[in-house]
Amino acid sequence: MNDEVQVRELLQRGFLSTAFQPILHLNTGRVLGYEALMRGPGGTPLANPARVFGPQSPLSQGLIRELDAACVAAAFRSGRLLVPYGLLFVNVHINTLLKLRVVQDYYRKLLESSGISPQAVVVEISERSSTETPRALSRVLKVLRKAGFRFALDDFGLAYSGLQHLYWFEPEFVKLDRGFVLGIQRSKRKQALVAGMAALCQKLGSEVIAEGVEGNEELLTLMSLDIPLAQGYHFGRPQAPLFWLSERRTEGVPKPYFAAGALGRVSDGDD
Repeated sequence: MNDEVQVRELLQRGFLSTAFQPILHLNTGRVLGYEALMRGPGGTPLANPARVFGPQSPLSQGLIRELDAACVAAAFRSGRLLVPYGLLFVNVHINTLLKLRVVQDYYRKLLESSGISPQAVVVEISERSSTETPRALSRVLKVLRKAGFRFALDDFGLAYSGLQHLYWFEPEFVKLDRGFVLGIQRSKRKQALVAGMAALCQKLGSEVIAEGVEGNEELLTLMSLDIPLAQGYHFGRPQAPLFWLSERRTEGVPKPYFAAGALGRVSDGDD
């Protein structure tokens, strides 16, 4: 069974779920929002979202848009529980966004049925998904932005087109690719690059989110560089909404704590 047939069958059978990972303010530990991440059965194409949505995807453009729509619908259905506690970051493929009339109407219906305001949604656009028409996509984003949506440029620094996208898309958030974060405490070059990218984004009015934070030393280094926001396994693995709703986790991630005496600890709602 090829990937195209297998993905269609999985979609028809509803074998698609969503997990959510928090994005934190590093100065307070408070939750800014949650990124919705697709989850599919192990051993199937849906177990590797980067592959099925990437530039070398084995799927047809039509199926990519169909899968994309199913992922957004799943994110809104379950993510509505978390919206009272933060923004909802949802990944959307560039080719889906370029179908403005369909996207706008589809989103409107999904939001109405989920009870979610557009102002609560941040649409993530990945650098992994290139477009030959950034000007056209920029026009689409302006229309959706007027409706209340915000945007994040994902995997920033990964592709050669990053600066072009930063110029055309005017994102409210820029998510630094985890390759710049991994081992940053041991690399002066990475620190210089991250500091430079953060300064550029700040001048352009975008807030920077460091992706893939896995250790306390990485966290401390990012904070020393005045990176305002971060997400990663250090704060919590992607989980179902009920996990984050339990024990007041939506107010902040209680464990692990920041280094004692240096930064305090992530707020657990007692402050």
